Formats: sequence, structure tokens, C-alpha cells
Amino acid sequence: MKDEYDVIVIGGGINGLCAAAYLAKAGLEVAVFEARNEVGTFCDTEEVMMPGVRCNLHASALVPWMSPAYDDLEMERFGFRPAFGEWSYIQPFLDGTAYLRHYYDSEKTYEAWKLLNPKDAETFRHIFNYFVDNGMELAQEIFYTIPNGRSFTRAVEIFSKCPGVPENWLNLTAFQVADRMFEDERIKIGLMTVGLEIGYAPWIKAIGSLGFLTVFAVLPWIHAEGGSHALPHSLYRCFVHYGGEAFQGCAVEKIIVENGQAKGVVLSPESVYPDGKIMASQAVISDLTPVPTFLWLVGEEHLAPEHVASIKMYDYEGEVLFTNYYVLNEPLTFKAFEWTDKLDPTVRRDVYIFNFGAESVGDIYRLQTCITSGELPDPPIVLGGCFRYTAIDPSQAPPGMHTVLTWAYGPYNLTKWGGRKLDGPGAWDEVREEYGDRVEDLLAQYAPNIKTAKVQRYIHTPLDMVRRNPSMLMGTWSGGPMLPQQFYLNRPFPGCGAPRTPIEKLYITEVNAARATWLLQGYVTACTVAEDLGVRNQEWWNAKPLVPFGKALARRGIQRKGKF
Repeated sequence: MKDEYDVIVIGGGINGLCAAAYLAKAGLEVAVFEARNEVGTFCDTEEVMMPGVRCNLHASALVPWMSPAYDDLEMERFGFRPAFGEWSYIQPFLDGTAYLRHYYDSEKTYEAWKLLNPKDAETFRHIFNYFVDNGMELAQEIFYTIPNGRSFTRAVEIFSKCPGVPENWLNLTAFQVADRMFEDERIKIGLMTVGLEIGYAPWIKAIGSLGFLTVFAVLPWIHAEGGSHALPHSLYRCFVHYGGEAFQGCAVEKIIVENGQAKGVVLSPESVYPDGKIMASQAVISDLTPVPTFLWLVGEEHLAPEHVASIKMYDYEGEVLFTNYYVLNEPLTFKAFEWTDKLDPTVRRDVYIFNFGAESVGDIYRLQTCITSGELPDPPIVLGGCFRYTAIDPSQAPPGMHTVLTWAYGPYNLTKWGGRKLDGPGAWDEVREEYGDRVEDLLAQYAPNIKTAKVQRYIHTPLDMVRRNPSMLMGTWSGGPMLPQQFYLNRPFPGCGAPRTPIEKLYITEVNAARATWLLQGYVTACTVAEDLGVRNQEWWNAKPLVPFGKALARRGIQRKGKF
């Protein structure tokens, strides 16, 4: 380890690694310091169940090929192998029907929607065709550019010209936009559920409606051969290949600030290099969330009072994820497969992502009430994303075995469950198995063989997530929910200017929107730092958003369906 680097990155999460890899490839000397003994926190693959079963305890819906980083950082060269089938998503209903999305042929999605509501299917066709022409510009402006007023205005213009979008959509919730654009309750639920999964709460005006419309423009989620951890591994390999150095088991205790500038870091006494002092000649990047970055590492004494107040009011508590993980001796089989078999038998074989339990839009309203009151939803609301891993990657379990994860939403600070009083986050340890049974019982209404095929079950609570990653306070999976006071220009707080910060030469990846595997935070941070340091102009640094998806399909002999 050197005494000084050009750039120091605190935290080896996927966005910290993304930014670090870009800057190393641009020729800078970059060091990453990660507290855990493995990079890629919250994009983990571990054996916590029986031997040979790979468990992805957090990020599972991967979409790196939406990002320019997929091509710029040569992620497939460095080991990322996308895993996907024909159909990406199913939301089964108790009437035996289902909401479906296809990976790369939107005409097949259209045909599936026609079975639910022909008029809504036509609306989808017009919207999809519009985004074939406008999706790349939209993604560039709203996601892969440092937040600014001009880009946001342009993104709003693109959304506003989309066929069927209400004129005043920015002043509406997702519920209101859905009612204006679609007729079928199942389609409304499916679209709002996906918006929730990417962090856009449908009950918030502007943010909810933005998320609802974004669902049509973002690419389908995939997985990685071998498990989610292949994503940070590929970024890590790229980073090291281009000269970067990563130090694991090296928690940062303090960011050195002198005369308003970030100068370096001091490692914790418990790190591999106890109390080590490492200087950064050009920049320090924090991949931690706002409170750890500014209050724990920088210190209030280096911040303006108004910024301290904003950071202390940063809201981490949105909907959190309660995990049931299963090993089965046969594939999870939905009753709705009898209906989907008439459309396409491959749905049964390889559909990857699912959600269940919302039979009306009212169930999504119920989630908002539960989060606000601290009540554990009962019946559970299982809309956080659920996964049939071995349907697209058999390597994740021994031969003849299959793995499934379900994510139920709830509040972090528990106050009650029905008539039972609960005493805060610690109550997750008290209710974990019992609530896991409630989730399983609900799943059995849609897929009865969860009871007969179950070999082993593992429960992972929001409290467990905090224990694994203390930077994600209150069990947040996203770095903090997208609320008006902490969204886009205001993220992480008004006046921060993220990824730049009020501390000169200090940058933070908590930028724009909820953290996710589309690597927007790492990309935008890397672009900003590189521009400030005069190294942005690189011949290889030229990929556009969404384009890597089509190129990756073409390499596999698949033609993405265009307009129809």
C-alpha cells in the first residue's frame, strides 16, 4: 500500500467499484478501501444454506447492460455472464391469469396483455414504439448525466410527448396516471409494482408518476451466471487490470479535511492496516450513504449548519425487504402456468422474476399505510421482487435442486402486527420465522408446491441487512427512499450538488435516485470526477445507455424486437 494515491474510494460496493474502474482505466492511481473482507456488499452470493446452494441475499434483479459501463468497462471480458431466458417477469393472480413481460420481444408482451385487455395492449404498443425512438436520449438525460435543470426538463418533455400520457402527469401520483392510461386492474398492479421495485413509491406525486412511466423505458432485469456477485467481481477485475488497488478489511475511520478540502483518509484501529493514514492528491469518493459519509467520517465541524441539519433529517426508512429463501426439489410452479401454457409454454420453463399477493390496487395503498404506521402487513405484501434463480442458471443449486427468493415489503421500525404490539427494529428477530410462515402460506395460494417441494428455508430480515452493511441505515436497500427533499437535484440533500459535495475534492455516489444495479451512480460520479481532473476525454469512454443490451443480445444470436 502506498502513502498516497490520486483518488481514494471509500467502500467497494458496485457503484464505488464502477467509479474506481473508470478512473483507473483513465490512467489515475486509484485505491479502494472496503470494510468487509469482500467487495460488492449488497450484491452478494454466499452459501448460507446447504452445501452447493448459492444464495443471493440482496441484489438479484440485475440490469448493468442498461449502463454505458457495461461496454466501457468490458464487463463480459472480465467475467460477467448474463443469465436470462425468454420471459422476464410474471405476476400471477388468484383468478389464474397473469401479468407478463418478455425479455426482448415486446410483441410477445403485447400478445400477453391482449389476453387481459386488448385496449391496454394497444396502449402498450404505442408507448413501446415511442420509446424505441426516444429511450436512449431519455436514459441519458434522466439517469446518466449529472443532475441538472436542463436535463430534467428535457426528460419531462420526452415523457410528456409519449402517447397516452396525461398532460399534467408531473402533478399526479402513479395511481392517478395508471387510471388515466389503463383499464385493467392487473396491468395497473404489474406496472406500479415494477415502479416500486426500482424505488419510485407510487403514492408520491411526480416521483411516483415518473417511476410509473420509467417502467416502459428501462430494460428487463437479468441475473448472472454463478450468482449476483459476478457483477462486482467483473468490476473488480476490470479495476485491478487497469492498475487499481483494493484493500479489504480496511474500514475508514475518518476523512481528512484541511482548509475545506478532502486530503485523504485514516483507517480504523481494527483494519488490516490499523490507523493507517493514506493521502489523496486529487479526490476522495465516498460510496457510503449520507449519514456515514458526512456525520461519521467528515464531522459536523467541517459542514455548514444548514447542511448538518439536512443530513440529520435524511430519511432512510422507506419500504424494506423481508426475505424467504428456499431450496426446492422441483421448480416452483404457479397455478397461472395453466393459463400461460396456452400463450407460450416457455413461461413455465424459464420465467425469472415474479411478485404476488396484490389482487387490487388497494393492496398497494395498504403498503403505504403500513409503512407510515409501522404495522407489519398481514396479509403480506410481496412486491419487492421474487426470483426463480435456477430457471435461468441451474448452477446455483446441486443437480435436481431449485432455488427461490421472495421479498415481502414492510416498515423497518415495527410497532404492531395485527393486535400484537412490537417494540421497534429488534422485533424482527422475534417475528422472523412466524412472519416467514405467513409469506409462505400466501405464496402457496399461487404456487401450492412451495409446501411439498420445500427442502430448506432461510429467513433474512431487514435488521440482518443492517448488521451486514451498517452504511444502509434502517434496513434501506436503496440508500434511502426517493422523497421530494432527497430526489434528483436534492439528493442527498439540497445544496449538496452531488456527486460533488460542499467539501472540495470530496465526492459521493449518493446521486440522483435510488441505488441499483444499472450503475448510474458510479457512472455519473466517474464522469464528474474525470471532468474535474481533466481526464474525461478518452477514446474508449463513449458508450451510450441502453445500447449494450442490444449488442449483448446480438452476440448471442438474438435480435431485439423493434417497433411492431
